[in-house]
Amino acid sequence: MNRPELWIAAAAAAPVLSYFLGRINRWAGLAAGLLFFVFCSFMLAGEISAGAPFAALALWVAAALAHSVLLNGHYTDAAVNPAVEAARRKAGALEAELAGIKRETMLNAAGEKKSLAIYSAVKLLSETVEPQSAAKQLGKYLTDYFDTEEAALYLAGNSGGVMDMELFAQGAKGSALPSLAELVTAGGFPRETLAVSGLVLAPVAPAGEPLGLLVLRLAPEAVEGAARFTSEISFALKRVMLFRQVEWLSLTDGLTGLWRRNALDEKIREEMRRASAFKTTMGFMIADIDHFKRLNDTYGHQFGDAVLKRVAQLLKAGVYETDFVGRYGGEEFGIVLPRADSAGLLRKAESVRARIEAEVFSQGLEKVRLTVSIGIAHFPRDGRGPEELVAAADKALYAAKEGGRNRVVEAGKF
Repeated sequence: MNRPELWIAAAAAAPVLSYFLGRINRWAGLAAGLLFFVFCSFMLAGEISAGAPFAALALWVAAALAHSVLLNGHYTDAAVNPAVEAARRKAGALEAELAGIKRETMLNAAGEKKSLAIYSAVKLLSETVEPQSAAKQLGKYLTDYFDTEEAALYLAGNSGGVMDMELFAQGAKGSALPSLAELVTAGGFPRETLAVSGLVLAPVAPAGEPLGLLVLRLAPEAVEGAARFTSEISFALKRVMLFRQVEWLSLTDGLTGLWRRNALDEKIREEMRRASAFKTTMGFMIADIDHFKRLNDTYGHQFGDAVLKRVAQLLKAGVYETDFVGRYGGEEFGIVLPRADSAGLLRKAESVRARIEAEVFSQGLEKVRLTVSIGIAHFPRDGRGPEELVAAADKALYAAKEGGRNRVVEAGKF
C-alpha cells in the first residue's frame, strides 16, 4: 500500500473517530471527525488528479459523520434521560417528603396549641380566687382550643340545679348561640356529648354529677374534641363551683337565705357610687319585726326561726328583683333600692308592711299575726355616705317604734 492510499484510508476512517469521541460529546466528535478528514484531504491534495474519486469519498465521509452523530445522539439521550428521570423521581420523592413534614408540623402545631389552651384553662381554674375575672380569660381559651368564637360554657349555680345554670364564660360571639333554656327545653340536659342542629353540646359532669354545659357552633366531627376538653377541665370547674358556694355561704344568712350584713353594706357603697356617677337616687329601708323577743319567749325559738324565714320571703316578694334584700341582724332586715324616688319608695314600704300584717302564722292550733316597723332614708337627701345613710334610716326606724310600731317613717319627717 503506497502513501496516498494510506491517507485515503485514514480519511475514510474519520467517521469512526467521530463516533467514538461522540460517545463523550456528539458535537465534539463531529468536529474531531471533520478536522481529521480535512487534514487527510490536505495531505492528499497533491496526489489526487481527478475530482470525482475524492468527491465520492467526501460524500461517503459526510454521510458516515451524520450517521455517527445520529447514533451518538440516541446514545447520549439514552444515557442522559434515565439520569434525568431518576433526578426527577428523587425530586418528587423529596417534595412529597417535604409536604408530609409540613403537614406533620402543622398537625403538631395545632396539637400544641390545643394542649397549651387546655393546660392554661386548667391552671387558670385551679388557681383563681376570683372566678368571675377568670371567666373572661377562659372564653379566650375556648376560642383557641376549638377555633371558633361561638362558644359558651354554663356552670351550675349555688342550688346545683340544671335550670339554675348560669353563663360562666363565652367566646366573642357566644351570645349568638341559643340560650340554655332553649337548649334544655328542646332536648333535655344531655348526658353525653352530642351534635344537634349545627351545635355540639358537651356536658361537664365529673363523677356523673351535672356541673355545667359547653355549647359550640361546630361540625359533628368536633364531638370527640369537646368531650375530651370537658373531661380535662371538669374537676377544675368543680373547684370553682365549690369556691363560689363557699363564697356565697359566707355572704348569705343560713336561716333566711338573704345576704349578710357585710354584703349589704358593700351593696350600699356600690349603689351609692353608681347613683353619684349617673346623678340618680337610691333608697334604703330597715324593717324590724315588732315584739319579736316576746314572740320567741311565748312560742319558742323554732317558731321564731320560721317567722324570720317567712318574713324574709315576704320582703323579697314585695320588692323588685333588682332590689337587694339582706338580714341586718337579729330580727332586722335591710333593703337597698336603686333609683327609687321618695314617693315610690314610701308606697313600696307601705305595701310590704301591709302584706306582713295580713300574713297569718300558725303555731299548733293558734293563729299568730305580727307587724313590722320600717325606717326609710334617701340618697343623697338624707346622707351622702354609707354610714350616714344607714344612721338616718335607723333613726327613722326608732321613730316608727316610738310612734306606736307597725308603721313606716321617712328620715327627716319626725
